[in-house]
Amino acid sequence: MPIEEAELVFQGYPTNKQLEIISATRDPRKREELYYFVPDCTELIQLSSTEDVLQILSTSLGTGYASILIPCLSSDQFEEMMDIVIWKNGELDQKSLDIWLFELSLCDDEDLSRFLHRIDIGILASMLRGRFEINSEFLALMIESGTIDPSSKEIQFKDDRSKHILDAVWAADENLFTRLLYEVFELDKEELTSEFDASLEKAKEERDQRVEVRDRQMGIQVTEEQILQTVDLKKLDLKDR
Repeated sequence: MPIEEAELVFQGYPTNKQLEIISATRDPRKREELYYFVPDCTELIQLSSTEDVLQILSTSLGTGYASILIPCLSSDQFEEMMDIVIWKNGELDQKSLDIWLFELSLCDDEDLSRFLHRIDIGILASMLRGRFEINSEFLALMIESGTIDPSSKEIQFKDDRSKHILDAVWAADENLFTRLLYEVFELDKEELTSEFDASLEKAKEERDQRVEVRDRQMGIQVTEEQILQTVDLKKLDLKDR
């Protein structure tokens, strides 16, 4: 039967009959073709069992083609898939998560944000930990202030995939990007306060050094500290002139 004719026949069936035909088709690639027999396959995919759709996605994961179908998933379907594919014998499967994140990074920002929020932030962080570094004396302050992003010169990536993933997270949700960095580097608010105090102290020391240099250039011998010292007037020996 020609494809065009098959599409018309398939579209003439009610939704429940279409789902029966899809589920009965065991070859994942042929099952995928059936979804494309309708103009918009989103509803059919979201009404299908997670296992049926996962078998289709598994045939193209890592190639970039899975990203065509992933946006059609409901958020609950995606979360269920993550519970299945990124855990193996009770342990996080880093390789599988990495492949899925690569596919997700090819989705548009809205879909990416929707799905990323269904993955525990700690899981995302564990997958990226050790794959990039941020060279900064005040790491928490840079992250909290939003002055760091994937293009910042302070970030050094150890592989292209991690940069690609962080680029996508940044584009999808800047707040999630900030939370992710906190998790990756295992920072907390106490460290932010400590860094803030240290930053202020460093700024004060640098300012004092600048003042001292300017005073020397102007021939001033008395330091600012000496000028600001409290003077006990009772101890002054004042002589009338």
